[in-house]
Amino acid sequence: MDDVKGSERSYSSPLRAQQADATRRAVLNAASELFIAQGYGATTLDQIAARAGVSKPTVFSAVGNKQTVLSAVRDVAMAGDDQKLSMVERPLAEQIRREPDPYRAVELLAGLFSGIGRRYARIDEVLRGAAHSGEPDLRELWQTSEEQRLTGARIWATGLAGKGRLRDGVDADTATDLLWLYMAPDLYHRLVIDRGWPDERFQRWLADTLTGLLLPPRPND
Repeated sequence: MDDVKGSERSYSSPLRAQQADATRRAVLNAASELFIAQGYGATTLDQIAARAGVSKPTVFSAVGNKQTVLSAVRDVAMAGDDQKLSMVERPLAEQIRREPDPYRAVELLAGLFSGIGRRYARIDEVLRGAAHSGEPDLRELWQTSEEQRLTGARIWATGLAGKGRLRDGVDADTATDLLWLYMAPDLYHRLVIDRGWPDERFQRWLADTLTGLLLPPRPND
């Protein structure tokens, strides 16, 4: 009898985990749509629950309060999924680190930054607006986002400097500041969402701009 009970538990636990993951995804998708459509302040947990097809207590148990929901939406939009991996631990980041050619590495970085902008630019606008609402936790979340981007820029600048010399007059600190600026998701928002640039055009422009700012002319130029 104990073996039967143990078997039931071994089967039911993965099923419960899958159901919990599906519920969490539904809540985050619903929240993301509502935050983008009407802003953080106008969105309620009741609305999120209704769109996700769950109860309000389920929103709390699956994710948390509204601030926690926004934080989770931010993380998923930035990373592309809900895995517990930082951006620098992901396959594209690893490919960039391993790439010996600095010019190709910058092209890959432009692809990485464009992908983040595609997923995250609208949520970044939501977070920016929410941070000005006066709630300390939201201001802290916004500041954390800015600091994380600076940390990422420093990692990429250091890695790029290790692949070969930077452009004359550009040291690692300057490269960090320039990458921090051009990684900002509001740049994607302004050019692609507001001005209607195709995603491919933005990525190509970003690659060309970063190459010109950070690297010396190619040897065959």
